[in-house]
Amino acid sequence: MEKPSITIEYFNTKVIYVRFQGSYVAFRKNSRKMFNQLFSFATTNNLIIPGETKVLTMYHDNPFITDAKNLRTSVAMTIPSDTVINEIEDINVLQISGKFGIGHFEISAMEYEAAWQYMYQEWLFKGKEKPRDSFPFELYVTEPPKRLKEKSFTDIYIPIE
Repeated sequence: MEKPSITIEYFNTKVIYVRFQGSYVAFRKNSRKMFNQLFSFATTNNLIIPGETKVLTMYHDNPFITDAKNLRTSVAMTIPSDTVINEIEDINVLQISGKFGIGHFEISAMEYEAAWQYMYQEWLFKGKEKPRDSFPFELYVTEPPKRLKEKSFTDIYIPIE
């Protein structure tokens, strides 16, 4: 994995999301179904804007202090800020805003853990930024790779003060 470029930016966007509770392994087994549910809702409601809509995965709990069975993870999709959504079944709406340190990575499926380790262990904990009480997330700049050796562009957002 190459060293990423890191920017600090204020982020403010509205998303629709589907949440999962359970271990990361269980999440991975269910994530395709969750993304399909999200895309189906977005397609039905004309929410996908080619070239603008982004997909992300939000991590709401720290896996080092939360039991695996209680970890909350969400798949989400950006939507225009003026869109009114009636939440139904598993589809919810959330406004994400605040200051973030953003690591811009070109990584393979096998390098996500190393990218997260870099953002926390090398950038946040050894730098001067202070973490903010919010959740981090991955934003998929390009579609995640389908094969282990292929790479894609993924941004990792760490909430900071």
